[in-house]
Amino acid sequence: MKKILSILLALLMLSSLVACSSQSTNEKNTENTNNDTSWTKVQDKGELVVGNCPEYPPFSSRNPNGEIEGFDSDYAKALGDALGVKVTIKDTAWEGLVAGLQKGDHDIIISCMSPEEAIAASENVNMSIPYYELSEIIVVRSDEESIKSKEDLTDKIIGVQANTTSEVAVDSLKDMDIIVKDITKYNRNQEALIDLINGRVDAVVVGYAYAATKAKDNTELKIINDPVRSVDIVVVINKGADDLTDKINEAINTVKQNGAYDTIHKKWLGLE
Repeated sequence: MKKILSILLALLMLSSLVACSSQSTNEKNTENTNNDTSWTKVQDKGELVVGNCPEYPPFSSRNPNGEIEGFDSDYAKALGDALGVKVTIKDTAWEGLVAGLQKGDHDIIISCMSPEEAIAASENVNMSIPYYELSEIIVVRSDEESIKSKEDLTDKIIGVQANTTSEVAVDSLKDMDIIVKDITKYNRNQEALIDLINGRVDAVVVGYAYAATKAKDNTELKIINDPVRSVDIVVVINKGADDLTDKINEAINTVKQNGAYDTIHKKWLGLE
């Protein structure tokens, strides 16, 4: 009888150790899955810092008072309203947007950036659901008559801003059996348009809204509205910041449903 009692006691102790071990493992697993503080940090400071390059009107530019304005900044503030936090726009060069995100200079990027552009800078990023679809179109001189569609870009010299979706669009022409004569790459779209006006390139490929804004005030330019390619535009967040990514996605849906998106779109992108 003593032997049986000893065995039962040993089994009871073993069972207790296994249960404690299992509980400890579960607690560690819970701790590991809840260590993302990306959203709580934003909540605690009550501020969402947004990286933005104000060189791409009407999405973003500086007004005569030096203030950043455009679709991006208004949209960022609408997301902040949906999240219940203040939004601060941080002026950042295009080339430094993703690097600044990863250094902690800003919490997210809203700067008319596509997934391809974000990943080209770094694969260590999260991305929101799309909030805009951008068409890459053709701009030519107003007296140009030989280019009426993307197929007419064959044997032409094309200007494009490097490291953008516009460059990807131009590169994709060969997949459509449209072989251009040459591709001239620029640091900024404005430089490409200056060379277009001066006859150094035959056409420039750029986002529709930017092109429409520039052509509206410049009689030397006209748009060939035959999209070369269309891409999604997203909010870019740090890799692993899943809680913040989820909150941004919720805010994107809220802004779409409450009418704020339509108001901002009409103000800045209602160019048709």
